[in-house]
Amino acid sequence: MALKGSAQICPQCGVYTPAGQLFCGGCGQELIFCNLCGAANLAWSDFCHNCGKLVSSKTAEFLGKPTPPVMQPAVVVAKEDLVKPIQSLEYPQIERMRICDSCKKVIGDGELFCSYCGAKQTILRPYREAILDPHAMKVALTMLSRVTDAKEHPEYSIIDQLTTMIGEVALGKGKPQDAQELSFSDQLRLLTLVFEFSRDKVGYKGETFGEHVRWPWETVKTGGDCDCKVVLLASMLACLGFRRMYFMILPAGKYVDIKQRIEKKMQGHALLEVELSDRGRLVLVRLDPSCPDCDVDEISESIEAFLQCFYRIPIVA
Repeated sequence: MALKGSAQICPQCGVYTPAGQLFCGGCGQELIFCNLCGAANLAWSDFCHNCGKLVSSKTAEFLGKPTPPVMQPAVVVAKEDLVKPIQSLEYPQIERMRICDSCKKVIGDGELFCSYCGAKQTILRPYREAILDPHAMKVALTMLSRVTDAKEHPEYSIIDQLTTMIGEVALGKGKPQDAQELSFSDQLRLLTLVFEFSRDKVGYKGETFGEHVRWPWETVKTGGDCDCKVVLLASMLACLGFRRMYFMILPAGKYVDIKQRIEKKMQGHALLEVELSDRGRLVLVRLDPSCPDCDVDEISESIEAFLQCFYRIPIVA
């Protein structure tokens, strides 16, 4: 019996996934299974995060080795053995981040092998880790609720009107129901216009991280700090049919700058990570609307040096 502690769980949300299932039943993420160890991997992965072997069907075909289907005996799993999808904001699936030892890309802390380059990861932790303390957790849950509960408020019409206008400018037509059904260029154009609006047209307030997380329409009217602007950006993108997004949160604290090798005090920061679809391949884009000089998928150097200390939390709208 494959129980919920096995490798056959979705790397994104932790739901048990039978071998051969193309999409996770909990979060809808597209999956691919390792032929060697049977572990579930995100579809864009070239290497298995559990054993480090090639899992990408595209890579296998290029090498002249077509990927055979995964064949495993049928199993019967009791309902109580399954990891249930997230039903409440009280228990978000939180993932600690780290830097790959080889390619230096940001990956999940639990990956034994890098999904990008396949390099085996060490478990040595030379730097102080971020701690998602009760205050930081409360801020994260408040940010999630500001996005997921926004549609129930009358003032949500402000967000709806803004996104309708941006959709018409970007696409020459109304808002998409599902942004991933658009071409990659249209997804990027739409995302860029929303990002530039939140970055340039909305005032920035240099307040303490998590001091007051505003509703998205409040941020449009009065401005806000990093967490408020990220909530606004996520709400507008969700309204336009972008369904796969994540808050990336750095709690306030002292951390080691991996470039300068010195400890610095950080006031806390929030970013948004969005998944775009490019002909079936997922493309991760990070957005920081509180950075006036940052474009799409750019992060200021002062923040980039601490990416390994961020937490990634899915937005389940």
